[in-house]
Amino acid sequence: MVNIVAQRQTAVELDLSSEIYRENLAFWEKAWSGVTRPYKQLPQLSYVPRIPADLKEKGVKKVLDLGCGSGWLSIYLCREGFQVTGVDVSAQAIKLGKIWAREDGHTIDFQVSDIETMEFEEDSFDAVVANSIFEHFPLNMSRDIAERIFKMLKPGGVFIGCFDNVGGGPGEYFELEDGTHVYTDPMRKGMLLRRYQNQELHDLFKDFSSIKIEEVDAGSNYLTAVK
Repeated sequence: MVNIVAQRQTAVELDLSSEIYRENLAFWEKAWSGVTRPYKQLPQLSYVPRIPADLKEKGVKKVLDLGCGSGWLSIYLCREGFQVTGVDVSAQAIKLGKIWAREDGHTIDFQVSDIETMEFEEDSFDAVVANSIFEHFPLNMSRDIAERIFKMLKPGGVFIGCFDNVGGGPGEYFELEDGTHVYTDPMRKGMLLRRYQNQELHDLFKDFSSIKIEEVDAGSNYLTAVK
């Protein structure tokens, strides 16, 4: 299907009560609804082994996996000896993660939670990881998430995120003023997709003491930020 930009919205920012955001939440639950068994194959990405290696180098023990889906990264980090909490907005995805952990004998705290409203105390985690998550939020919401991450991390804590080099992809969509695509076709209705530029990433994590961005698979960015 050819990409179709149906219209350009005048509103710069979304909020949690907007119809667009509600449709986004519905999209993720629908996307996971037909999956009945966890897919236990790890993605073939060059940076995946770096995540536990970088965390170990910084002495990390307790990790929060944002947008964990059915739990592949949570499981992987648990195998590597970390204490892991995984959160995802989809109840079905979390159910799959729990099945996987139970079948493989892992103890992981899987929770259903919207990243935009999750509640963890300040200084709760040594590290937060987010693999291909921010791309599904508009810029203003990503700012809120980055601020939440900063507060949840202990002093000296680390954030590791992979930001995909996303394009439009197939389907029909319109754009918000910040460039976020809002899909309207039946297959992707409600999904948000946005490509983040390097300067935007630096701005998002400006409160951290250090930020490092490296290009990895297919032009994606591997970001490490230390509080």
